[in-house]
Amino acid sequence: MDNVISILASPISFILLISVVITVHELGHYWVGRVFGTAVESFAVGFGKPIFEVKDRRGTRWRVNWMPLGGFVKFVGEMQTPLDTQAGVTGPVGKPYTQLGPLKRLAVSLGGPFANFVFAVVVFAGLGLALGVPQAKSVTVTAVLAGSPAADAGMQVGDVMLAAAGKTVETSDDVMRATALSAGEPVVYRVLRGEETLDLTATPVEIRAYNEQLKMNETLGRIGVTMAHRDVQIRRLNPVEAVGYGVAQTAGALEATVNVLRRLVTGKEGLDKLSGPLGIFTVADNGTDLHMKQEGVSLDKRLLGAAVWLIQLSALLSIGVGFFNLLPIPVLDGGAAVMCLAEAFTGREVPEKVQRVGLTVGLVCLVSFALVITWQDITRLPVWSGAP
Repeated sequence: MDNVISILASPISFILLISVVITVHELGHYWVGRVFGTAVESFAVGFGKPIFEVKDRRGTRWRVNWMPLGGFVKFVGEMQTPLDTQAGVTGPVGKPYTQLGPLKRLAVSLGGPFANFVFAVVVFAGLGLALGVPQAKSVTVTAVLAGSPAADAGMQVGDVMLAAAGKTVETSDDVMRATALSAGEPVVYRVLRGEETLDLTATPVEIRAYNEQLKMNETLGRIGVTMAHRDVQIRRLNPVEAVGYGVAQTAGALEATVNVLRRLVTGKEGLDKLSGPLGIFTVADNGTDLHMKQEGVSLDKRLLGAAVWLIQLSALLSIGVGFFNLLPIPVLDGGAAVMCLAEAFTGREVPEKVQRVGLTVGLVCLVSFALVITWQDITRLPVWSGAP
């Protein structure tokens, strides 16, 4: 029975992840549009033909479609991509999207990413409030690999990690995060040695390792140290601290995402740092299995662990979706925002022909990008790379 639950949990969890994050994104567009009195033709979860549909008193069609891998909100009069074949519906209450001024349309475009970030803050805050956060009295260096960046920087066994890349160290994960995405770039580690506080600069080297827990290959920065915690405790948060924690976690994830993009643009990272639907499914699948196949743990605790893992993953995925949509590429919200800003500054609407060409080019770019990322996801699978 447990194996059946584990097998079913993976695809269901993946579908829920995608559906929740995309629904949150589209609700952001929807509510900002509603604030400005825009008529909404339809709000859909998934693509294709509807398996469930209801029309509200404002004439908006709320739909659940058969392909649960996305969703959309369609305002009356909104410019659509050439492949959008959804039929328009007359009669929704409100004014056409085209009657909004450029700054209001800009706000609608940014509403989706903003909702994704708010969702992440709420999730992290809720987890912090409900479960608390781990905090160690100290994170101590227990081994330094000879000839490693840490050894070259002067790091020694017994050093207590205080900060990494300017961020306070609560657990060894904080050091790992500061190191993993900084291969080839110097990182400052603040350590306590006896009564003396030292700032040591080490440049992580890139290694390719197999993640036993998630069963996939990773390329990460490492400095060659082993660390241990002392007296790890769960610190309970009050509501104000929980909100601060949620904001800090979301900001940290955004900072890491921006850092990855910067390193991609400058050639310091490859596209293997990015994941598409296959990569997300693999992480969700392996993470779910990790919790569901624990031995000597009751089913309810395994389900709780898997649920917490998936909720955390949904927050991280939401941040990624929000950030990706802010990129200034036609078809994405960032591209629409650029169009709105251009109109606001010039006082003239961007010609429809230019918009359609931009949407087509953007769509082609996104499809090509998706194919490349999917290939990268495939090469990370152990069955492809020969990992155990």
